[in-house]
Amino acid sequence: MKIAVIFATGFEEIEALSVVDILRRAELEALIVGLDAAEITGAHGVSVKADMTLDELNVREFDMIVLPGGLPGAKFLANSQKLGDILNEFDRNDAKIAAICAAPWALATAGVLKDHYTCYPGFEAQVGAPGYTAEANVVVDQNIITSRGPATAMEFALILVRELCGNEKYTEIKNGLLFA
Repeated sequence: MKIAVIFATGFEEIEALSVVDILRRAELEALIVGLDAAEITGAHGVSVKADMTLDELNVREFDMIVLPGGLPGAKFLANSQKLGDILNEFDRNDAKIAAICAAPWALATAGVLKDHYTCYPGFEAQVGAPGYTAEANVVVDQNIITSRGPATAMEFALILVRELCGNEKYTEIKNGLLFA
């Protein structure tokens, strides 16, 4: 399976890199996709070289798209018409779409959020969509998976593994990481 993890300037490093790492541990093809550049710098100064840019992404080749949060990264994601079009195509195909922290903002902007979601506490006002759930670290609603923030990044990534590969692989990776 192939997963596109979209990195925008100002991405939250813990969220972005944990997702890529854990998906790759599950033997999934997790590709770093630069929103508008091949080299992207995170919110805390960590620079990453992308495997491809968004312009090179062929939606039909991917099973899931993941949006890390962080600011101003999530703002760039939400303001990208090209990404919004891609999210809508994923949604029309009932493909998995995941976002963490401030990135559900981009899902709301694209109109793909379902009835329930979570995001960074307090950021639901910026997301501006009904259905915010404060009680869960990760919310799965149809093909949309959302999570709260940096401290929930590992749990979020493990849920992505479960959604893509099933419980056996989820348990194997979870146990290997010593995740309680």
